[in-house]
Amino acid sequence: MDLIKDIKQKIRHGDALTRLIIINVAVFILINLYLLVLYFMNRNAVDFLGEDMALSASSSLDKMLHRPWSLITHMFAHIEFGHFFFNLITLYFMGQLFTQIAGSKKLWQIYFLGGISGYLFFVIIFNLLPRFEGVHMVLGASAAVMAVSVAAAVLRPKQMIFIYGVFKVELRWLVLVLVLLDLASIRTGSNSGGHIGHLGGAFFGFLYGYQILNGKDITTWLDKLSAYITSLTGRRKMKVASRNARARSDEEFNLEKRKRQKRVDGILDKIGRSGYDALTREEKDFLFKSSQK
Repeated sequence: MDLIKDIKQKIRHGDALTRLIIINVAVFILINLYLLVLYFMNRNAVDFLGEDMALSASSSLDKMLHRPWSLITHMFAHIEFGHFFFNLITLYFMGQLFTQIAGSKKLWQIYFLGGISGYLFFVIIFNLLPRFEGVHMVLGASAAVMAVSVAAAVLRPKQMIFIYGVFKVELRWLVLVLVLLDLASIRTGSNSGGHIGHLGGAFFGFLYGYQILNGKDITTWLDKLSAYITSLTGRRKMKVASRNARARSDEEFNLEKRKRQKRVDGILDKIGRSGYDALTREEKDFLFKSSQK
């Protein structure tokens, strides 16, 4: 029961990275439990794994009109453990780095928009180029994870990464190798749609990072949409008025901002030394609130 309570607490108070990982793990477990039930019942899983898999996104626009939810669900669904494990490990490390740079809220946005961009690349190419025939499916978090990775590499290209804790390489070169591997793997035919989707996610990650470096944020419309939806649900933040309150000066505002950043840096240093679980509840809450700003 302590495990369930801990999971609930991480969902309730965890950052975007924690929640994304929990969702991916939960979906992977549910899919494989279902397949295990089919196995014990001696039932064929072809209908689930084939063209009619309800969670995967299709190259057929007609099919997508009848299963629009798959535009979202496909980026959380994994069947093979190797595919699942590689995506989650990459998401964990790249997501941590991206969150430190851009914040927890942006991680949600890049993950979703990167996944959608990957699907758009997949569906456009598979419907326009004569090399690909028939209906094809795509699933997995790879495009979304690639978007996060490339965005982080564009924003912090010289960040040093240790592969297997031994090989030291700059983030930009590591991500470039991943992109080149996807390009080289398209013509193998084993998972052409998946590799094309990865490139779509990489494209969005690059576009986001490039625009940020030039002072533009192409995801601001999502912030406005979120604020609009919140206003419709009536969950506006409570405002407390005080007659004695006065506007803060620029000096006071900057001083408070420096103090807050100093504390965030201290908490991040603690995570680097002892891990996230070493933080107190108050430190976790403070870090979560700061990442939303």
